[in-house]
Order: sequence, then C-alpha cells, then structure tokens
Amino acid sequence: MIKVKGSLTLRGSYEVALDMTEEEFDALSEREQNDEINDAMDWREFLDNSDIDDIDVDDIK
Repeated sequence: MIKVKGSLTLRGSYEVALDMTEEEFDALSEREQNDEINDAMDWREFLDNSDIDDIDVDDIK
C-alpha cells in the first residue's frame, strides 16, 4: 500500500443570505466580507455539490 499526500482545489457555487444591506456589505473590507460569507456558508452542502478543480501530489510513500 502507498500513501499519497497533496492538496486539491474545489470549485462550486454558493448562495448565502446576509442580514445586512448591500451598502453595509460594500462598506466592509474584503476580509470582513469573506468572514461574513464564511460564517453564513453551509459547508457540508457546498462540499457535497462542488467539483474537484485541481489535484497536486506532493509526496508518495
């Protein structure tokens, strides 16, 4: 048996509802916007509905 270690990139679509106006969202920094989206995400659903975009193999033992 071998062990393969690496990283992968997922690609998928998301939709979240944020309790703020568009103006309030636009006033946030990019990091704050990302945090708001991250907190509202249903990550299990996203993972179930996403596709693998890229796979890199870093090590094989």
